[in-house]
Amino acid sequence: MKYKVCMNCGYKNPVEEFICLNCMADISTADIVEEKHATETKYEESNLSIEDDYKTLVELSEKLILKHEKFSIEVFPGDVVGRHAKGKQHLKHYPTVSRIHAKFYKEADGWYVEDLNSTNGTYVNDRRITTKTKIEDGDIIKLSSSVVFKVVIEEH
Repeated sequence: MKYKVCMNCGYKNPVEEFICLNCMADISTADIVEEKHATETKYEESNLSIEDDYKTLVELSEKLILKHEKFSIEVFPGDVVGRHAKGKQHLKHYPTVSRIHAKFYKEADGWYVEDLNSTNGTYVNDRRITTKTKIEDGDIIKLSSSVVFKVVIEEH
């Protein structure tokens, strides 16, 4: 299977696309990658052995909800939020929010948010962030100064 990998968010796009379907970044110059079948690459590119297939891995699944007074946006790891990204049906009415404003990550020790060089900034608990910043349940995130969310972390 062939695809283009977005240099901005890592999303695998069809080769005929010029704009990333996930974050709307320009992928016109992205390399076309050919993916081998999962069974071919599983053992070649990792330290896994056939015995690893029989081990059990338990993962705690969490989702992040950004609660606004008028709407909520459900966020999963790797999601980009903005006027042309996740939540666009609500955020398109806020011109101070960038098209691709912030990206959310889930790591072993919790959730993180990163500002994607937005014009008006991303704030966590009234502090403008410039690097990937840890967020917790109950924190307040602002996209520019016009959109305020309360962070809710739910297990599912």
